[in-house]
Amino acid sequence: MPKKALSKKHIEEIKNLLLENKAKIESTLQSISNEHDSLSNMDLNDEADFAAASRDYTNDTHIKNQQLKELSLINHALLKIENGTYTGLCEMCDSEITIKRLRVKPHAKYCIDCRNYIDKEKVSIA
Repeated sequence: MPKKALSKKHIEEIKNLLLENKAKIESTLQSISNEHDSLSNMDLNDEADFAAASRDYTNDTHIKNQQLKELSLINHALLKIENGTYTGLCEMCDSEITIKRLRVKPHAKYCIDCRNYIDKEKVSIA
C-alpha cells in the first residue's frame, strides 16, 4: 500500500487539535498543582482526613503523570509540524495513520497495528 502523507489542510487541522489539547492539559496540570498546594496547607485533624487527602494526592499524581506523557507526545507532534517533518505516517512502519484516528488522538505516533504490537509487547514483558 503506498504511503499517503497528510495534506497541508489536514496538517493544519491536526495542529489546531494539538494546540487545543495542549491548552486543556496545561490547565489540568495547573489545577492539580493548585490542589496540591491547598492540600499541603490543610489542617488535617484526624486519620480519616489524612487518608482522604492521601488518596486525592495519589489520584492526582497518577493523572498528572498521564497528562505529562500526553503533553510530551503533543509537543513532539507540534515540533515536527513546525520543522515541516510531520506527515501523519506511522513512526514505526511508515504506514498511513488515518485522519479519523488523528482526529481522536492527534498526537498519535503509530498506526493501529503498530500500537497494538507495542501494547502486546508491554504486556508480555510485564
